[in-house]
Amino acid sequence: MSAELKENGHQYDSRWITREINDDESIESVLCGHNEKLAIAFNFIQQPIPNLIPVTKNLRICGDCHSTVKLIAKRRQRPIIIRDANRFHHFDISEQCSCQDYF
Repeated sequence: MSAELKENGHQYDSRWITREINDDESIESVLCGHNEKLAIAFNFIQQPIPNLIPVTKNLRICGDCHSTVKLIAKRRQRPIIIRDANRFHHFDISEQCSCQDYF
């Protein structure tokens, strides 16, 4: 999924990394380890792929995950709903979020 995002011009936003990066890590590897991205990737390896992908987390979604999920929903033509600590985020296939990018 990461390669697909790169092909479509996605740039990972390192401002959302809250810890020091080790020498053997990259910005991409740290940000791709966020659990909402892992949960979404898991849904895409299931057969059949679900029509709607729900994700629940107990922390707020970071800006990098927010922009990434918008792109994934559009590219894969699947609505994704993420419930974070503050609100529900409904990402639709038109690359829009119900929070109007206020998170």
